[in-house]
Amino acid sequence: MLRLFYSLFQFLHLDPRVYELEKELEFHRYIIFAAILVIIILGLVVYLQRKILDSYRRGESPSLLKRLKPKPKAKESAPAPAPEQLVAGSAKGKVTPKELPDPGLIFKYSLAREDQNEKIITIGQTEGNIKTYLPDKLVEEYLLDIRRDGKVLIYYPGLDGFREMGSRERIYIKNEPDETGDPTFPSIEAKQPVRFRLGDRLNQDGKFVGGYFEFHLFTQDYEVKTKAGIPKIEKNFLVRLYKIYPGYDTGAPNDEGLYPMIDPFTAR
Repeated sequence: MLRLFYSLFQFLHLDPRVYELEKELEFHRYIIFAAILVIIILGLVVYLQRKILDSYRRGESPSLLKRLKPKPKAKESAPAPAPEQLVAGSAKGKVTPKELPDPGLIFKYSLAREDQNEKIITIGQTEGNIKTYLPDKLVEEYLLDIRRDGKVLIYYPGLDGFREMGSRERIYIKNEPDETGDPTFPSIEAKQPVRFRLGDRLNQDGKFVGGYFEFHLFTQDYEVKTKAGIPKIEKNFLVRLYKIYPGYDTGAPNDEGLYPMIDPFTAR
């Protein structure tokens, strides 16, 4: 029995050489970890050096403190200006009229700094060295409300032919189609006008029996400026008497001095 316990004690006892081997392996682990850390640090140093050299080539300041400096907190926005102070045509109201540039202002730029060999001057709407705060040209929009009492045939650009006009129709003059679905045109050209034929009676084919007057409606652009100096496109509306069919019977005026139409079925 005593020999059995002694044998178990010998089995559980660790060999000192195994312990030394484990310590040596642990030491090598620390060496490898330290080597990896040094390689990472060297990589960061090389990267930062390249960034500094690139900054020198571009003429910028290589200061790392300037690059790593946190951005200042955004200032609290000033209270919105009164409606009458907003720039005409601008819903955002970025500046007041007093802040708009005036003729006679001089903007000075210099290349006196040793690390600066060029300067780009940018003039833009809301960005750049000089800001104009001038929007694109304003384009006025219109609504034409057309009503009739007698018989009228109408033709819109893009239709295949004339059709009988309703008692009331609307035409929108603007760039985007209107939500109502009514005819919408950015402008009405003289070569493709809105055509109206006015007469007395229509036959079964939808044509006037006793003749008609044909009028053409078209627009013409012209430019004006608002009080804030913003260019705006307005439109003139022109109506041209294009055709009288078949024409006046000038030889047979009535008692009131009015001239009837020539009978289109009478030989001329």
